[in-house]
Amino acid sequence: MHIPTSYKTFCFRSDLFQVSKDEDEETNPFCYGKSLAKLLHQEFSQIGYQPEPIFAEDWGWCLMLQREPFMLWIACGNDRAVFYETVTNEQKADLIPQAEEMLWHCTVVDEVPFWKMFFWKKLFGIVSTDEAAALVRTQLHQILTNESRIRFVSETGSETI
Repeated sequence: MHIPTSYKTFCFRSDLFQVSKDEDEETNPFCYGKSLAKLLHQEFSQIGYQPEPIFAEDWGWCLMLQREPFMLWIACGNDRAVFYETVTNEQKADLIPQAEEMLWHCTVVDEVPFWKMFFWKKLFGIVSTDEAAALVRTQLHQILTNESRIRFVSETGSETI
């Protein structure tokens, strides 16, 4: 299956990615995805990458695949809007969401830090990270597709074919 280069985010549902208590203390309220990032770390390591250990960001969990000559990484997280709409502060303290109820997402990100932009353009003519990002998107799609417990959905959470 060909993945369009403009398609960077994969949305899916799965019971694979358990949420640990207080996981979101390292990110922001209701931002999960640590077990998803761990699985992808293992999978990308097996296909030849040497990713850094996963780390928390305010939006979720980051799997950094490379930093040079440009950064290439996968953002792992979940849709948290439903939590902001339905969970009170009192409920939050004891909340451990069930994995199968989550709308998970992974986004492939390629970027040249602004302080390198001038040198990148001078060395390579234009800033183009498209091929590397497209390869990671294809590999990520294959990893997710190979797991029978993952069901792709639209960004609104409805099932896709």
